[in-house]
Amino acid sequence: MVGLSGAVHNWFTSYLSDRTFMVSMDTCSSKIHKMTCGVPQGSVLGPVLFNLYTLPLGGVIRRHGVNFHSYADDTQLYISVSPDDTRPMDALFNCILDIRSWMAENFLQLNQDKTKVLIICPEAQREKLLSK
Repeated sequence: MVGLSGAVHNWFTSYLSDRTFMVSMDTCSSKIHKMTCGVPQGSVLGPVLFNLYTLPLGGVIRRHGVNFHSYADDTQLYISVSPDDTRPMDALFNCILDIRSWMAENFLQLNQDKTKVLIICPEAQREKLLSK
């Protein structure tokens, strides 16, 4: 763990190493299995570590001039587009491609089923925008 030493290093190592899990349902339980990655689900520290881990993603998004908000493991990208200028749409598309690449390089996966585009404008403008 880069940048950590002493008690803090030992604490993080203890938190992230040698974890096991099992699945229980009613009176039945699975065998105990070793966790090879991730953090304990339901922990207070888990979301904080995830936010720290994904902090560089903001730089990936900013390079494209796309605005964003993040909360926990959800990120909202937003742009303003005029019907005569589709450059922001191109930037958004390229941004999503770079996000997907960054996530793959960092052992994460973009959930395509949860990736949506919402366009708010008059219908005639939407048709013109989507036809480009």
